[in-house]
Amino acid sequence: MSGGAIGMLVLRLRASPRLTARVFAASLAANLLGLASSFYTMLVLNRYVTHGVDSTLAALTVGVVLSIAFEHLFRHVRLGIAGRIGRAEHERLTTGAFGILLTARSGAGSAEGDAARREALRAPEQIDSALGSANLATLFDLPFALGFIVVVALISWPLAAICLVFTLLAIAAGLLAQADMRAVGRDLAQAGADAQGLVTAAIVGRDAVALFGGAKPLLGDWQRAAKALRTLRERMSMRQGRAQSAAQSLQALQGVAVIATGAVLVVRGELDVGSLIGINLLVGRALAPFTRLAQIGESLAMARQAQARLEQFARTAVEPPGGTSLPRYAGTLELRDLTFTPPGGVTPLLRRLNLSVPAGNILVLKGRNGSGKSTLIRLIAGLADPQEGAVLADGVDIRKFAPSWWRQQIGLLPQEPVFLNRTIRENLLLANPRLSETELHAVLHRAGADRTVADCAQGLDTPLRNFGHELPTGHRRRLALARALAVGGRLILLDEPTDGLDSEGTATVYRTLIELARSGHTVIIASHDPRILQGASLVLDLDQPNGTATVRDAAGLVTP
Repeated sequence: MSGGAIGMLVLRLRASPRLTARVFAASLAANLLGLASSFYTMLVLNRYVTHGVDSTLAALTVGVVLSIAFEHLFRHVRLGIAGRIGRAEHERLTTGAFGILLTARSGAGSAEGDAARREALRAPEQIDSALGSANLATLFDLPFALGFIVVVALISWPLAAICLVFTLLAIAAGLLAQADMRAVGRDLAQAGADAQGLVTAAIVGRDAVALFGGAKPLLGDWQRAAKALRTLRERMSMRQGRAQSAAQSLQALQGVAVIATGAVLVVRGELDVGSLIGINLLVGRALAPFTRLAQIGESLAMARQAQARLEQFARTAVEPPGGTSLPRYAGTLELRDLTFTPPGGVTPLLRRLNLSVPAGNILVLKGRNGSGKSTLIRLIAGLADPQEGAVLADGVDIRKFAPSWWRQQIGLLPQEPVFLNRTIRENLLLANPRLSETELHAVLHRAGADRTVADCAQGLDTPLRNFGHELPTGHRRRLALARALAVGGRLILLDEPTDGLDSEGTATVYRTLIELARSGHTVIIASHDPRILQGASLVLDLDQPNGTATVRDAAGLVTP
């Protein structure tokens, strides 16, 4: 076993000491009972064949049958107990990995990054499979194999020496096979991640693939990835087959060596035939666990790779679990030397932005596509961190706030709204669990989403599927606006709030902005809508170097 596999095994056994002790006890009982068939052979050949007493044969046969039955029982019980070892560790790994996924600091995602995260989340299952009850039972049998060699030594030390030599050869062959499979396993895991990246690209970008000639190159990439996967799997299978063949050959050679040497000892009168046959059975049992170890080498190698992926994933930057909060957020916001470069970027998208937004003001972010409007909104929401500078709320760097508290101060409408696959009611209540039924209907009305809900057969209890993408764009954005308002925060962040809306929906957005401004909310809007620009008290032009802020009296948003 590799050092990584041993470490994983030790960790699991130490986490369940009582279960480990019970598995050890069951293994001890099963292996002691396993001696019975060898001794039965010796006694039958040496006593019954010599003396021909039928009662002796009957007694020995009944005894060995009972021993075999109890050995089977103990092995069955051991499997059940071994299956419980590592449950807590498996739950810890799966929960921890998913928790990292949920709390990871957001960056610019990619198909490759998504595939790597999926592989990391599969890692606990691969580890649990490799260290399952059957494989654990094999590993627990290894130390008892040495006990069989000791029993052989008590009968004939030359044959015990042969058994020990072949056991050491089996261990060496197993270690070499695992080292060989480990390198292939690493390449196989990477090839699997690459293939998953192509699957993600085909699913996420299916419209672009269909409309803009992406099918042919993606199919070519997939064929190459599938060929690489098949080649690596065949290579892994070949190495595993060689390991099994080597183990079987060693077992056969051990039998030849034992019989040949034992025959000489029998001729010399140093050993009887019954003992020779019994010893041959014992040395077979001694070598069997090491033979099975070679067979599970592939899964152990894959588990080691899975562990490495988990360790790398665990280094993902996550949001802090706690932080400070303010007794009351007044709504002021300040950008101080704010600089942000996207992951993998070579030049800053936002450079040294400085701006102060008093409470109750409307700030509009303008600029061409890709100028950083959506990115700035994510930075203000705390969904990404700047490389330099800071976003301050009421004079405090928002990175010092507990993320959960800061998000209770924010109502966010993203450019591409995404919902949880739950009911409309649950999505709104998750944003603000304190809302009453009356307040739920009020925010839906303010956002113009009440008619959307009324058109649903189950109303507020309508389940959303595919993260809300089964809804028309306008309905989805109205519901997203209702969710942003449901939070009840003093700071409202809206990314292109009138995109995808008809004239009625656009009028609703204008009316909502007027209400927010009159109630003293601080509103930050990324928009190219001239009506919204007209009503802004501050405009930040991100097309200008370092961002140019224009302060002006709000003209006011007028409903049509």
